Amino acid sequence: WRVRSEWPLPELLPWSGDDRSPDIWIRTGHVPDELDGTVRKHPLVQVNERGWLRFTVRNVATYLVRDGNEVIVDSPHPPETADVALFLLGSVLGFLCHQRGLLPLHASCVAFDGKVFALAGPSGAGKSTLAALLLAQGARLLSDDVTVIDSRAEGGPLVLPTFPRQKMWRDTLDTLGITPGRYLRRTVHLEKFDRQVADRFEPAPMRLDGVCQIHLQMRESGLRVEPLDGLSAVRMLYENVYRRTAAGLLGRSDQVFENCAVLGGQLAHHALVLPNGLDVLARQGGELGRLMARLR
Repeated sequence: WRVRSEWPLPELLPWSGDDRSPDIWIRTGHVPDELDGTVRKHPLVQVNERGWLRFTVRNVATYLVRDGNEVIVDSPHPPETADVALFLLGSVLGFLCHQRGLLPLHASCVAFDGKVFALAGPSGAGKSTLAALLLAQGARLLSDDVTVIDSRAEGGPLVLPTFPRQKMWRDTLDTLGITPGRYLRRTVHLEKFDRQVADRFEPAPMRLDGVCQIHLQMRESGLRVEPLDGLSAVRMLYENVYRRTAAGLLGRSDQVFENCAVLGGQLAHHALVLPNGLDVLARQGGELGRLMARLR
C-alpha cells in the first residue's frame, strides 16, 4: 500500500512505486464519542451502519477507520509519542485489512530456505523471538505480529509485507544479545522496544507456503512439528485471525471463515511444539532453523 500520513510513521519505508494516489490516508482530527448510526459496540470498538469503525485506547488515542482507506487519529499527545503509531500499525492495520477483504493473521512471517512461513500464536507465544532466531540464520522478515494475506490472489495466497521492525520485550532482547531500539510505550510502563531490521526485510509480496501454530509445552525439552490437516488446520487459522471480534462487528465473519477455509486447503499447516523457556529456546536456535528447512 501507498500510505500518506499526517502522523509521523518512521517505521514505514519511503514509497518507491508508481505515482498513484495513496491507498491509505492517515489524518489527524476530531473523532466523535459516538458514531452516527452506531449499530454494534464492544468496550473499545463501535461500528455503524456504514461500516465505519471507532477504536479507542485509553490515554493514547481514538481512531476512526473508514472504507478501508482512511484513518482519522484523535490524540492529545505530541507526534513523537510512540504509543499512537504502535496502535496504528497494530490494531488499526487489522481493521483496515478486514474492511479491505484481506486476512490478517496474528503471526510473524519469514522467508527461509526458499519457503515462506507464518509463525502464528497469541500474544506472548514467541512469534517475534522465533523470527529473530531465524533472521540470525539468514531468514528475511516479511511481517512481525500481523501477517496480511491475500488468500484469493492469482497463483495462490500472497503475503503483503508490512514494515521492517520487530516489537520485542526487554528480556528477549537481553537473552538474544540484541540492542534495544526505540521504547514503544510512553503512556504506560511496559518494557517493549522496537528492533529495526531493514537489512533483513523483504519488501516484495511473496507466496505463502505454510503456517505453523506455536505451542509452548512445559515438559518439552526439544523442538518438534506435527502436521495439521482438514478441520484442524482451518480451526487453527480461524483462532489466529487478528482482531477477529472486530471482523464480526463489521459483518465480516463469513468472509473470514471462507478465507481460512481457502488457506486450509491450499497450504501446509503444522503445530510447532517448543519448550516453554526463553533460555532453552535461545540455545536451540540452530535446531529451529534445521527444523524449518525440512518443512514442505
